[in-house]
Amino acid sequence: MDFDRALAELDTLVATLERDGDERALELLQLIDAIHRPALELIARGELEHPTARALLTMYDLAPVDDRIQVEEALDQVRPYIESHGGAVELLDVEEGVVHLRLSGACVGCAGSAMTLRRGIEEVLREHYAGFQELVAHEPEEAKPLLQIQKLKRPVFVDAVTTAELSAGEMKAVSVDGASILITGVRGEMYAFRNGCALDGLPLEGGRLTDTVIVCPWHNCAYDARSGKRVDHPEEPGLAVVPVSVQDDKVRVAVNVAP
Repeated sequence: MDFDRALAELDTLVATLERDGDERALELLQLIDAIHRPALELIARGELEHPTARALLTMYDLAPVDDRIQVEEALDQVRPYIESHGGAVELLDVEEGVVHLRLSGACVGCAGSAMTLRRGIEEVLREHYAGFQELVAHEPEEAKPLLQIQKLKRPVFVDAVTTAELSAGEMKAVSVDGASILITGVRGEMYAFRNGCALDGLPLEGGRLTDTVIVCPWHNCAYDARSGKRVDHPEEPGLAVVPVSVQDDKVRVAVNVAP
């Protein structure tokens, strides 16, 4: 659609909304102006690298997206999986397609971390970051004082269920070492949490698992079935994550390090 035609149709649409008494017409114009005016002023002055100007240019595919932004967005695809294992991933730098990052938490020293790098992080980087060339994993930061190290616990994984007992799109409550654990099957991966609503600890197994969301049967609280975070009220506490691993056909959890 050419410029003149688009402008004419926009005028017609706004006039129609105003005639119908729809206040969203004015709000629409105000929002468009608030987004475009400051960015266009910067572009007119030649300040193309200003974040506001780049945001508008990127919105219309007129400027390449910053490499770090692309990588962070890619990592966001796999972070829930890593966090469900009690780990974390930190982006350190991106240099000419080489992504430098650091795994921390339960991932440190874990035999599965190499598999996480190869099959998880590298996969999403190749899919979401067009310039990806290589992944470089850096060692954790300098160890904390000995007293703090002695307080840390390495995860001890014990059998919970078999994969045959839990299909994708299902959740199951099990008792492991005296603790009630809720295990979910989401898009081919397994995740585990303490089986208790963050509001009052009531069990969640009577609720619903809808795609990637667990709905509490008592309060209708909605939790991300991969990270445990609240999706309806992000500022509220989420579910306590329990590290999980799958070996052969067994789903194993580490209750000893779960909060």
